[in-house]
Amino acid sequence: MRHLSVYVSDFEQRNLVPIPGSTATTPLAIDVSVGGRCFTTAGQVQEPTGEGVRLWSVVVDGAARLGVICVTVAEADDEARALADSLAGVVAALLVTRGQCTDAYTTIRRSQNFTLAAEMQWDLLPPLSLDSGRVSVAGLIQPAYEVGGDSFDYAVNGDTLDFAVFDAMGHGLESSQLAHLAVNSYRHSRRSGLGLEATYEAMDTVISARHGGEAYVTCVLGRLNLLDGALTWINVDHPRPLLVRAGTVIGFLECQPTLPAGLRHCPNSDGLILVGHHVMEPGDRLFCITDGVVDSHRPGGEDFGEERLIELLSERSSAELDAAETVRQLSHTVLDYHGILSDDTTAFLVEFH
Repeated sequence: MRHLSVYVSDFEQRNLVPIPGSTATTPLAIDVSVGGRCFTTAGQVQEPTGEGVRLWSVVVDGAARLGVICVTVAEADDEARALADSLAGVVAALLVTRGQCTDAYTTIRRSQNFTLAAEMQWDLLPPLSLDSGRVSVAGLIQPAYEVGGDSFDYAVNGDTLDFAVFDAMGHGLESSQLAHLAVNSYRHSRRSGLGLEATYEAMDTVISARHGGEAYVTCVLGRLNLLDGALTWINVDHPRPLLVRAGTVIGFLECQPTLPAGLRHCPNSDGLILVGHHVMEPGDRLFCITDGVVDSHRPGGEDFGEERLIELLSERSSAELDAAETVRQLSHTVLDYHGILSDDTTAFLVEFH
């Protein structure tokens, strides 16, 4: 193997950036390059060269696509292809373990400086995608370098997927701090074995105690049984999740919303917590967003809107893209439509296998 290059995805997932020491020195646009095709399909790609064949292999940690590698071989036989993929696996492990001890890989993934709020939010996120075999999840937040109050979280524990999508009130640093409080309250409750109602109550209590009814967080708190597809969720005054089946958007999942976390104990609050129930079928996708996806717009422009979102989600789902690529393309379409976002946007997808 000759001419080794290791590329990592930038935070917006638009470009692949070579790490120092690679043969390559210039970034690749994900949507229009051979390396990008390897990244988006998560499959090996062969490219003929004057010196033989260049093999592109995706660098994956679990199901989180970190980037790609490319090597040149004289002949792309089965052994060479298998070795290239194995090398990509080693690179993934090294990037993750070494990346915990250095800022080098994080720094080269940035095309511009983060705000402090965005720095905090990205450090709060779990891996952007996961495939456990029984379920796939993927999420992305925009604008990558200025996001403040949006976040998501998930965990697969045994036969259960727990997930949540958050939208903290306001913008900037205060919004990011509020999101940190909400997400860590959620994780504490989840790891303590609490149910969804108790998780919401604990989050509401800690936000109320900290902000005295002057700040709040909306969210969707969900739990999916990975054996039978039984889904339960609480809509904490958040946009409704969309259900996609066989490439077609079935519609919104309905559950009467409860008050935002932080406001439940305010005067005149009824304090009701209603739990939604649904059974997902194999292949079903659950799509969660924050309100910035449909409400954000250019100054004086038109909202992206629910109708355009449904059309786009149907188109991407029928194209048989995996969860991570569906979220990547949809997130970019929303961002490109707005140009400059007036609010944070988060897209989060759960696919039940």
